[in-house]
Amino acid sequence: MATQSIEFSAPPNQTLTVRLFAVGSDTIVATAGTVTAATNRAGIYTAAFTDVAAGVYKLIATNATGTPLANWWADLTLTTATFQTYEMPISLVQTVTTNNDKTGYSLAVTPPTAATIADAVWDEAYNQHTTAGTFGKLMDILRKSNTVLEGTILASPTPTTTVFRLSGVDFPTGALEHSVLWMASGTSENQNSPILTTLNNGDGTVTVTLEEALVTAPVAGDTVLIDPTSHVHAVADIQSGLATAAELAKVPKSGETRRYTQIANNTGNKTTDVSIGVPL
Repeated sequence: MATQSIEFSAPPNQTLTVRLFAVGSDTIVATAGTVTAATNRAGIYTAAFTDVAAGVYKLIATNATGTPLANWWADLTLTTATFQTYEMPISLVQTVTTNNDKTGYSLAVTPPTAATIADAVWDEAYNQHTTAGTFGKLMDILRKSNTVLEGTILASPTPTTTVFRLSGVDFPTGALEHSVLWMASGTSENQNSPILTTLNNGDGTVTVTLEEALVTAPVAGDTVLIDPTSHVHAVADIQSGLATAAELAKVPKSGETRRYTQIANNTGNKTTDVSIGVPL
């Protein structure tokens, strides 16, 4: 037999009848066998019940004339123990009434730790928080304006200091050419080079050829970062836009003799030799 003692407050010096009701019900579940006032704590009473089924109950205490003097909630288990009363929020009443599920209200479960809450925040998908005017949207804008791609070096073909195959950067052939790539892990970490060419292999991977060789060859599993907003012209492209040795040879130099032909309208062409002197 379980004796369930429920402690509650009511006006002092009263003779009380205490009854329990199920949530949302007008039917009396149980009436206290005894109601005892505390000796030194004025206004504190203990109502004793026997074998009331476990659950959430409404406690109502009335005086001899039937006037309600106390109205509380109690959460009972079918054990001999003393239970405290409390005021229950409406939202909690609705949840418990629907499915008796108190999880998350810290009535019967341990609240989440600070670490658990932090993990939930940091692991939340960022694309779900893009409402205009919120910090989520601000972070989304900052993320997009500082785009960096991450890829992983694959084992085949064997990576070299200039050529390797990447997963995680499935972009069309040539799309990442002239972007800056730098190593994010491994023995070649922080080494960098512009990308000379990229080839999409059609299987979700891209083969990268670097403009400048890394000091040490990466290995499978090393990660790389690529800045697709950067653009570094290839050395060959830069050279093609400059004066090459062959073109410079065509420029007259001091001490050389060059033959020039003057084209006339009616008297025929005239040819003369000109010596290039020292600049004045």
